[in-house]
Amino acid sequence: MSTVDEILDHVEDNGGTDIIGITDHDDCRSFEAALDWKARHPRSHVQPIWGAEITAFGFTHILAYKMRPPYPTVTPKKFMALRKVVDELNDLGCYVVVPHVDAPMVGMGRRRLARVAARGRIHGYELLTPYFTAPDSLPELQALGQKHGLVPLGGPDAHFIEDLYRILVRFPGQSIDDFERSWSDGTVHPEAGREGPKKTLRRKLQQQHRSLVQRPHEQVRTWVRGQLAGSSTGKPAAAKARVHSV
Repeated sequence: MSTVDEILDHVEDNGGTDIIGITDHDDCRSFEAALDWKARHPRSHVQPIWGAEITAFGFTHILAYKMRPPYPTVTPKKFMALRKVVDELNDLGCYVVVPHVDAPMVGMGRRRLARVAARGRIHGYELLTPYFTAPDSLPELQALGQKHGLVPLGGPDAHFIEDLYRILVRFPGQSIDDFERSWSDGTVHPEAGREGPKKTLRRKLQQQHRSLVQRPHEQVRTWVRGQLAGSSTGKPAAAKARVHSV
């Protein structure tokens, strides 16, 4: 519901947050906008990392993060088989993270998480989210992650700027290198933050329209433009570069 500039301005003004990854659904263009913001604010302590939330077959969501170049310029196709999505993200050098494990339909569920984690190529999972997982069931979910060597993380799943701090991820240090190191050292941990003010029904409906109507329309329009561009050059659109360096 906010622009990348609005989000990063908000994080900068509120202080205390060093790393932020914006995981738009099936889209990674926010990272370029974040890099542009960073170029205009070189003295800011806020550092963006590449992120995306991919919709696999059956509407299952999977998160991807990348902390070093080259960065992907497009995400894997929507509604591919989960294993293929995970393989593509790994091939791109991404950290693959399972979000909101217990969420109906879009969550992977604990049994499936165990099966997918046993096959490997999953780096972490969201132990803490603002929704779906009851506090008394967290020890069981944490034990499942520990059994499969998954890094416990968390995310606010914020569609409103006021909710950016509902879940925070703590790590020793301040830099992206420190953040990445904490994932391998096991020194990263999620914690509950603060909830933003209550949203009006009007704003909630605006957000639903944005996510269910406006954004899919934008994605289809972008896809069509890509197909037409590929046709005009005589090359398939899929031949476009998938990564770029900064």
